[in-house]
Amino acid sequence: MKIEDIKYKIPKEPINEQDFDIEKWRIENPMDYLKAMDLINKSNISSVKNEVFKTIYKVTRLYIPDKLFKYYSLNDNINLNEQKLNTLEQKKIFMSDAKYLNDPFDNKAYYYSSDELKKYDRLAKCDGKLIDDFSSFSKVSALTSNNVNSMPMWAHYANNHAGYCVSYDMKSNTQLSGCTFPVQYTNERIDITSLMVQQVETMIKEIEIQSTKGRKQILLDDLSLVYMSSFFCNIKHISWNYENEFRCTTGATAKGMPYVSAEPKEIYIGMNCVPSYTDRIIKIAKELQIPVYKMDFDEQGSEFNLIANRL
Repeated sequence: MKIEDIKYKIPKEPINEQDFDIEKWRIENPMDYLKAMDLINKSNISSVKNEVFKTIYKVTRLYIPDKLFKYYSLNDNINLNEQKLNTLEQKKIFMSDAKYLNDPFDNKAYYYSSDELKKYDRLAKCDGKLIDDFSSFSKVSALTSNNVNSMPMWAHYANNHAGYCVSYDMKSNTQLSGCTFPVQYTNERIDITSLMVQQVETMIKEIEIQSTKGRKQILLDDLSLVYMSSFFCNIKHISWNYENEFRCTTGATAKGMPYVSAEPKEIYIGMNCVPSYTDRIIKIAKELQIPVYKMDFDEQGSEFNLIANRL
């Protein structure tokens, strides 16, 4: 799918705020970052694009649930386990480079033809590559709306129930909530060649103008690529949709990196967590004055359910 072929009509009917059912609205209007970029690209004026981006950001806040969860593994790497528990104790979340995520095709939702950019002399020597890796611009941390009864999440992200899960109140954690976005799932990649060509031509034009003025630094006010990478890094293949992911995303060099403040609401210990780590997590929960639970399987139930027993 080419980005220039994406066209959406802007709804004209206003939303009745008095009878607004946000859960129903979320289901009927899933987050669509392609629509977001189409709205931004409807104007060629940078200041207008900036205002549209700010408005769309406000809309993305409507998709953030009151509570999200993050699953943590505890394995044979003692140093790494200690780092995770220390980070939990310090009320923070670690932000990883996108390239270290478990999906090697993360940040592959979009691509461009380097052959098209080779036509420009300034890019011919670098084989038409304007940007090698968009993911290098950001740091991420994955959360989910799947609660602690999600057996796949315990198996895949808490090393077969040997780790732990933390819930976060997204209303009180303003920094965490402010940089968290819903993930969109799709089976089709987006060809952004036309957008890259537009950016190259804009840069070449600015370079020529600024060079005649003797300036060595070129500043561009068109942030289309920034907006696009900010949105499209939250698009994944549809095979991952069972995770119901929400992604905390920040700039790679943002203040405070590689951590974001995140005060835990509750801690859930996996049913296979070893006693030493179980005791450590209980101690942390007491220090933070928050509830802590130990997960177990409901042996007497007619359904496959996990039970959270408060400790």
